[in-house]
Amino acid sequence: MIYSFGVCLKKASYRKQLRNDIIQFFRRKSSLGYWDDNISTEIKLKIEKHWSSLVLNRPGYDANKPSYYILPMFPYPSGNLHMGHVRVYSISDTIARFHKLNDINVIHPIGWDAFGLPAENAAIERNIPPHIWTESNIQTMKTQLLQLGFNFDWDKEVNTCDPSYYKWTQYIFLKLYENGLAYQSKANVNWDPVDKTVLADEQVDDNGCSWRSGAKVEKKILTQWFIKTTKYAKSLYDGLDSKELENWNDIINLQKHWIGECNGIVVNFEMKINGSKKSFDVWTSDPYKLIHGEYVTISTNHVLLQELDITKMNILTCHNPITNSDMPVIISDNVEYPEGRDVYIACASFDENDKKLSASLNIPLSNKILNSDIEHENKKAVDIALKQYGGYFVSSKLKDWLISRQRYWGTPIPIIHCPQCGPVPVPYEDLPVQLPEISKTESGSNTLSKLNDWVDCKCPQCLTSAKRETDTMDTFVDSSWYYYRYLDSNNDKVPFSKESLSGKVPVTCYIGGKEHAVLHLYYARFMSYFLNSFCWTPSKEPFKKLLVQGMVMGQSYKVKSSGKYIPIENVEKVGKKYKEKGTGEAVSAQWEKMSKSKYNGENPQRLLSTYGCDTTRLLILADVPPATSRHWSDATLPGVLNWQRRLWITIREFLKYRNNVSKNELKKISDEEFKQLETKIWNTRNYLIATTTYHFKHTQKLSVGISRLQSLTNLLRNNIPPEVVAKSMEFELALAQLIIMISPVMPHFCSELWAGFLSAPERINNNSSCINWNENVLEQKWPVVNDNYELSFQCKVDGTDRCDLKIKAADLSNLKEEEALQMMLDQESVAKRIKSDIINTKYELYPDCRAILHIYTRRKETKPVEEKESKSQFLQA
Repeated sequence: MIYSFGVCLKKASYRKQLRNDIIQFFRRKSSLGYWDDNISTEIKLKIEKHWSSLVLNRPGYDANKPSYYILPMFPYPSGNLHMGHVRVYSISDTIARFHKLNDINVIHPIGWDAFGLPAENAAIERNIPPHIWTESNIQTMKTQLLQLGFNFDWDKEVNTCDPSYYKWTQYIFLKLYENGLAYQSKANVNWDPVDKTVLADEQVDDNGCSWRSGAKVEKKILTQWFIKTTKYAKSLYDGLDSKELENWNDIINLQKHWIGECNGIVVNFEMKINGSKKSFDVWTSDPYKLIHGEYVTISTNHVLLQELDITKMNILTCHNPITNSDMPVIISDNVEYPEGRDVYIACASFDENDKKLSASLNIPLSNKILNSDIEHENKKAVDIALKQYGGYFVSSKLKDWLISRQRYWGTPIPIIHCPQCGPVPVPYEDLPVQLPEISKTESGSNTLSKLNDWVDCKCPQCLTSAKRETDTMDTFVDSSWYYYRYLDSNNDKVPFSKESLSGKVPVTCYIGGKEHAVLHLYYARFMSYFLNSFCWTPSKEPFKKLLVQGMVMGQSYKVKSSGKYIPIENVEKVGKKYKEKGTGEAVSAQWEKMSKSKYNGENPQRLLSTYGCDTTRLLILADVPPATSRHWSDATLPGVLNWQRRLWITIREFLKYRNNVSKNELKKISDEEFKQLETKIWNTRNYLIATTTYHFKHTQKLSVGISRLQSLTNLLRNNIPPEVVAKSMEFELALAQLIIMISPVMPHFCSELWAGFLSAPERINNNSSCINWNENVLEQKWPVVNDNYELSFQCKVDGTDRCDLKIKAADLSNLKEEEALQMMLDQESVAKRIKSDIINTKYELYPDCRAILHIYTRRKETKPVEEKESKSQFLQA
């Protein structure tokens, strides 16, 4: 291409031609140009290498645009990605890229949940320090994440084992401590004899075995650190009914079950044992007993009694702060204690069950008379307990969060134990309390208590010799607040500033496995509520929308007689049954969580090298929605590979027919047939844009959206004459928008498809405002339906479909609820189904997609709820 600039620039037409030729030159250069070849893994890998820098490019933050914070749970750095990682990050990256195409500031950070037992045990096995093992794993996994084309905000990266991170975990712990929410107490704990550490109740399975080592758990009495999460129980429980929470579905029920209905109140009493006072909690669902209670019973299993000789013990007493008086304490196991409790306060004068209890314990009845009604006394007791003595509502079964772990690889607890001053918090200016480095020969040491040089220190208050706390924090503490640190990861003054969170939290969409839907989610919600109590955050709830993805399951094979797992290569299928090769033993086949020991895992690295990252991403997203368990099988490969092949051929033929647009070899069709085909493409394109957008944006059923895009591909390939491909503006627009909508799933592949598409010699739709022909596919805007396209407006009466109107997109977007209700009431199919008064309506408007109006005329059965509420009216605030 040679130009005489002196001549060409004198004429506007030449200047225009020059510009167009240069643009076309670079467009052709941007494509690898393999369109005459059949698509293959070799070509796909070349495409991914060619486009990787563009795919991984992060746009700058524009303060004038709204933000969308998409947060996948950060991984534990085990060394290699597994298919669960591939699935969760393929989901988050696809949603992130979708919203970026909608001109939104996407926040998509990543980090590492790097502390904990697995890393420490693995390091000990290899006789290397845990930090070396962990750092190596992080680098390996980071490389794999980049190979998969996941576009994370790496500038926001956090690592929980980095002192610059756990300094602030310690800072938050001290805030908890200052506010009486972090405390040390003796507890009857679960002890793992293999990993030699305490386990929370939730880390012990139904068989009484450790979640990690599998060892039978032992019971021990140890002094441990706790966080008083129970004090926030009622707020956390009630918060689950907030309308701000989206798509939480059954997770709300799981959280509510875990917290339990907060139908009782806790007050701290003091018991006199051998001349000293020991504090303990008293829980009751009848608050009036805090005023009128006559005695307290306590189980022999109570931790305060474990180290005492109960048979020689004198009568115990306790101090009731509500009445400022002493009460007798009866030690007995013959009491029906509330679930999860081993203390009971009795009032035999007014409670028939307590009267029977007193008789069984040979306790004489008092002649006490209640001067007012029970409800009045309940309210009075609650008022005193809450306002004066730190009482709080909670279920009987919920326990405080035990965070002590007796292992080296964790966040050190910033407390110094002084023989003169007792427990003393480390001054803020001395944070972080860093883990001492251990050498290769010392890596077998699994507790800080063995490292005397680190343990011995001076008391910050009296400067006498003291010792550091040697327990480290449970890793759930590190992960309870990381979503805020992402937004201000370089702040060295505070954990994060409120300004950095403004307009970005709560997290718009949180993605993670259902196995974390109780514990991690509960702890993260507690921490968010606590931080909000200092006005550090704009909202209490940390996460708005929840997307819980199912596990990736592999098919395993097990010899029926022995239960031994065998690899698939040792299995043969005889008819409809499986047998072990060589022995003929019967084999059972089942879908289970992927595991090396079950020979049913899949190595993502094999998929990357065999099929490429875009195919791997498509494989994990296709067929089933994120919330459903994914049965991994190569059986899905042919469909995915065939779709990529069809897309490739579509661009090839598009270029072929566009290049021959002026030649006579194109088959002529009538103007009427041409117009009919364009109308068909227009209708189908708009329909599939609406439904794809609905599932990508609102339901997050990505697999359904992908199937819609496959349908659009079929439209453009089935029975479309070459003349339409060559001359149709509608075909051109549909093909362009198809590539744009596929790009969040396969960004490299679509970048090449787009480059090939742009290399066609001319634009029929060159003035289209919805496409920027001078930008790559990742810089385009997500397609929207035409204003005149009629979208679905559906009505459901008591959950049953009754009417489906068609409303122009421009009108539907402006349809208000009152107008929508009247419109549906005017429809005979709706009106005749409404047999009684309307008690409620719910209007769901999804602009450019659809609208749904729910009309409710029948109430669900409420009697059990009313009975339940009548027993705890005092809780209604």
